[in-house]
Amino acid sequence: MTSTRSQTGQTPRKREFEGYVETPGRRSRARKSNTPDVKQTDAIPTNTRSHTIEDHVEVLVPSHHGIANGSAKIDGKTNGAKKTTQEGKDPRVDYSGHFEFGGSLGTIRLGATYYDGKFPLPAGGESLMEFFQHLGNLVYEGAFPSVKAWTIYWTFLAFEAVCYLYLPGVYAKGKPLPHEGGKQLTYYCSSLWSFYVTIAMAGLLHYTDLFKLYTLLDEFGPLMSVAIVSSFVISFTAYVSAISRGVEHRMTGYILYDHFMGAELNPRLFGILDLKMFLEVRLPWYTLLLLSGGAAARQYEQFGWVSGEVMFLVMAHFLYANACSKGEECIVTTWDMYFEKWGFMLIFWNMAGVPLSYCHCTLYLANHAPSVYHMNRFALVSLYTTYLFVYWIWDTANSQKNRFRQQERGTLLNRKAFPQLPWGTIENPKKIEAGTGDTILVDGWYGYARKIHYAADLFFALSWGFITGFESPFPWFYPVFFTVMISHRAYRDIQKCQAKYGEAWDEYTRRVPYLFIPRNRPVSLISPTLVLVKETKCRSIDVLPAVTGPVQRFARQIAGQGYIVAAPSSYHEYTGPEALAYDVPGTDAGNEWKIKKKLSAYDEDSTLTISHLLSLPTCNGRIGSTGMCLGGHLAFRCALDPRVAAAVCYFATDMHARSLGEGKKDDTLERSGEVKGEVAMVSGFVRL
Repeated sequence: MTSTRSQTGQTPRKREFEGYVETPGRRSRARKSNTPDVKQTDAIPTNTRSHTIEDHVEVLVPSHHGIANGSAKIDGKTNGAKKTTQEGKDPRVDYSGHFEFGGSLGTIRLGATYYDGKFPLPAGGESLMEFFQHLGNLVYEGAFPSVKAWTIYWTFLAFEAVCYLYLPGVYAKGKPLPHEGGKQLTYYCSSLWSFYVTIAMAGLLHYTDLFKLYTLLDEFGPLMSVAIVSSFVISFTAYVSAISRGVEHRMTGYILYDHFMGAELNPRLFGILDLKMFLEVRLPWYTLLLLSGGAAARQYEQFGWVSGEVMFLVMAHFLYANACSKGEECIVTTWDMYFEKWGFMLIFWNMAGVPLSYCHCTLYLANHAPSVYHMNRFALVSLYTTYLFVYWIWDTANSQKNRFRQQERGTLLNRKAFPQLPWGTIENPKKIEAGTGDTILVDGWYGYARKIHYAADLFFALSWGFITGFESPFPWFYPVFFTVMISHRAYRDIQKCQAKYGEAWDEYTRRVPYLFIPRNRPVSLISPTLVLVKETKCRSIDVLPAVTGPVQRFARQIAGQGYIVAAPSSYHEYTGPEALAYDVPGTDAGNEWKIKKKLSAYDEDSTLTISHLLSLPTCNGRIGSTGMCLGGHLAFRCALDPRVAAAVCYFATDMHARSLGEGKKDDTLERSGEVKGEVAMVSGFVRL
C-alpha cells in the first residue's frame, strides 16, 4: 500500500469539521469541501446575524524583455493575409507595429499553485522527485477533469446557448466597422431573460434535489480543469477556423501573439449567436453568482441561516451579473465587441479566468466556519451601504457612457429592466468634438473623473476580499490581481484615446484632470449672514484659497449687502491652492497663463460656478457677475450665459484687442449680442 504525505505526517491536513457531508454521488477522487458543522461550539448565534460591463480582463502580465518584436513583413501570404502593396488597405493585416503585453513572450502565463494558503515547498527530507510526484497526485485527486465535471460545464454552456437563441430579447446595433465600409452589426440581446431563467432553473434543480447548487463547490477543481482545457481547445479551433475561412483581421504574422489576441473579429453561429457577447456575460458572471449561491445554500442547509458575509457576496455577484444582463444592449458598442478579436485572451478569461478565479472569496467563506470571518455588525452594515452607493455610481456611469453613444447613433433603447437608477441617461450631454468627427463625453460622472467606473470596479474587488477578513491571503488574489490589471487597462485606454482623439483628448484631460477618483474642487463662498470660506464639490473650480486679499475684501463688501458671492480661481489648472503673489514672478505667470488657458475653459468655470450657486437652497435664482481687469472681461463673458441677469465689468482687460485665451483670438465682442441681461461697463482713461 502507498502512503501519502498526509498519512505519514509530512503534509498538514486542512481543517475538517465534524458532520460535513459530501454531495451524494460524488467521485472519491474529487477534493472534499470543509464546511463547518452546525454543532460546533463557536458558531455564531442566529440572533447576531445581520467587479468593465464593458471591460474584459487581460489574463497575462506584459513581459518586459529586451526583444524587439518589430512588425511582421507581409510577403505573399502571412497567416492567411493576402499580399498588399498599400499599407493599411488590407484589414486582415496589422500595420501598426504595436504589440499588446510586450509581444509574443508577454503572452505566456506563469502561475503559482498554493497549498493551504502557502506556496508549495518540499517537506523536510523530501526529494524534488517525490515533491513533484505528490503535487501531481494532488492535482489528480482534486482537479482531475472528470466526466461529471465535463457534463456539468458543457450542459450549462449548451443551456445558456439555447437561452440566447430562443428567449425574448431586443436587437441593438453595434459601432460602424471601418473595414466593412461602416457596416453596423445587429446583436440579439436576450441575457436579461437568460439570467432570471438561469436563476429559476438553478433553484428548481436544487429544491428537487436533482442538482444541489453547492455541487459546483464540491466539483470546483475538476470544473476548473475542464474550463481551462475547453478554453485552450476552443481558442485553437477558433484560430485555425478563422484562417482556413479567410476571415482573419489585423494579423501581425507572429503565430503565438496572433493566437493570443485572436484572428476573427466577429465570430457567429447560426447568424445570430455572437460568440464574443455570449461568453462576455453569461458564462463568467452567472457562474460566479451560482457559486456564491451554492455557498449560501450549503450554509442554510447546515445551520438553518446564512451569514451576513456570504449574503454580501450573493448580493454583490447578483448585482454585477444582473447589471451585465440588463445592460447587454450597451455592451455591443464597447471596445471588446468592436475592436478586440476572439482569441485566447478573451476566450480563456471568460470561460475559466473570471468565473473560477474571481470566486476565491466565495471558496474561503464556503470552507470556513462563520466565526472565522465574522465581522462587526456595524462594519458589515456600513460595507453593505457603501457597496450599494458605489454600485449606483458604477451602474449609472456605464449607462451614461453607453447611452451617450447610442444617442449619437439614434439607437437608444429605453428598457425598464430592474433596477432603473436615477441619472443613468444624460439629456443634452456636454461633449468635446475631435477633428476626426468623434466625440468625448465630458458630462455626468465623466465630468468628475475619466475612469470613475474603473474606480468603482476596484472598490468591488477590494470589498470582496475585505468581507473575508485577513486570516488568509488566498481570498485577496483577485483584489490584488484586479488592481494590477485595471491599472494596465487604464494605461492601454489612455494610449489608444490619445492616438484616436489627439488634441481633443488633451482638452478632456485638462477639463477632467482626475483619472479614477475625483477630488472636491473648492470655490470661495461668502454668505451675507456669516463670512466664511466653504469647500464645495463644484468641479472645474479649483483650489482654495486661490483668491487674493483684494478680491476677498471686494467679495465681503458685496456679501455685506445681502448677496452670496462665489469667487472661482482663474488659473486652477496651473497653480494652487495659494493665490498668485503680487510680485514680478506672479505677474509674469498670470500674463502667461492668461493667454495659455483655452477660452472654453474660462467659460466652463463661469458655467459651473453659476450652476453651483443655483443649487444652493439660499439662492433666489437671480445671478449677477462682476470683476476687475481680467475679471471684468470674464464677468462680461459670464453674462453670455442666459442665466445671468446683470453684469458690472470694471476695466475689462483685452476686450478691445480680442486677445484673451489660447491663440489670443477671443470672440467676446462678436458674441455680445447673446447677452440677455443688463451690463454696465466701467473703463479707465489715460491722459495722452
